[in-house]
Amino acid sequence: MIFPHINSRLIRAFGGTHLRPLQINLARFHRWVACELALFWLAFGTAAASLAQTSSPPLQRIVSLAPSTTEILFAIGAGDRVVGVTRYCDYPAAAQAIAKVGGYVDPNYEAIVALQPDLVVLLTSHREPQAQLEKMRLRTVMVPHETIPDIHDAIRRLGDVCGKVEAATGVLTALSNRTLRVSQAVAGKTRLRVLVCIGRDTDSGQLTGLYAAGRNGFHDRVIELAGGQNVCADKAVAYPQLSAEGILQLNPEVIIDLVSRMNPGQPPAETITRQWAQLGTVDAVRHHRVYVIRGDHALRPGPRYIEFLEQLARLLHPEAFTGE
Repeated sequence: MIFPHINSRLIRAFGGTHLRPLQINLARFHRWVACELALFWLAFGTAAASLAQTSSPPLQRIVSLAPSTTEILFAIGAGDRVVGVTRYCDYPAAAQAIAKVGGYVDPNYEAIVALQPDLVVLLTSHREPQAQLEKMRLRTVMVPHETIPDIHDAIRRLGDVCGKVEAATGVLTALSNRTLRVSQAVAGKTRLRVLVCIGRDTDSGQLTGLYAAGRNGFHDRVIELAGGQNVCADKAVAYPQLSAEGILQLNPEVIIDLVSRMNPGQPPAETITRQWAQLGTVDAVRHHRVYVIRGDHALRPGPRYIEFLEQLARLLHPEAFTGE
């Protein structure tokens, strides 16, 4: 007998009997062996994958090199693992108490190494820092940050790498639901021409050093979702610099002046609004539709972009939200 240890169940599976075990159907035997081997390797692969997951300890010490990624980590429930952030990471409040490791463009590598992180989170623009950190044998992950799909992708990636897939999915679902409510509210409304100023010298009182949201950044999509039209058509530069003469030519119907909270010495909102009176012939100025939004939620490509979207939609189309 070829396999003297084969029991009766296997003999029957091959096509033989107790009495005549040598009369085995070889074709059925080969198929059975192939099936058993496939099941074995499937079970082996599953066990190996499970072992790999259990043998890899979860990330416990994370350094974030951008305010937006810090916000994402907290939003997906991994904030308690963050041990280092930049000096600009001030949201949520808990981030302010975390050890600082330099800035966005000038990370302190010595401070990062001293924290013994098992992951450093960077943006895709952090090419040089990533190269330096990898030379130090530190694990890194880079996430995109320029558009709204980029923000969603960053949330998804960090949820995956931190073992917070369910929480990340919940954040994305909430963002989608809130966006849908805004889109439905402004559907069919006239699209006003909008200029979003993302930075300028407010201390001088002059409209100089002004940077606007172009067509390549996440602000452009926010304007569209809020029921507006970006008056700045520059697609070559994400944030083109505009002169007063350039704004006169664009003639926006609504001006949104975004002011960061990082500079507490800035003038009050009323003073900043009055500075635009220098462009008295611009439609937004003539019709008193210049608005100041103070807060970094409107400047960072993180999950709080949804708050800016909701604010902007109410400024552009207040009649669409009267029932709330």
